[in-house]
Amino acid sequence: MNLSLDLKEDELALLEKYAEKHNMSMLEFIKVTILERIKDENDMEVYENAIKSYTKNPLSYSHSSLMRELGLAK
Repeated sequence: MNLSLDLKEDELALLEKYAEKHNMSMLEFIKVTILERIKDENDMEVYENAIKSYTKNPLSYSHSSLMRELGLAK
């Protein structure tokens, strides 16, 4: 798949400088950045759902009680 970006000269220079500083090609930098953004947004969604769930049912366990329940401690 090909992807085309319409960048101003200063934007292109900024991307090139950043990619070079981190020993990456521009293509690699753009790909990594997009994928990291998607993963970050997915992580935030999981976090927000966990907070909503905990708010509805604020049940928690101590480390020691969980270890006993799992049979990993006495």
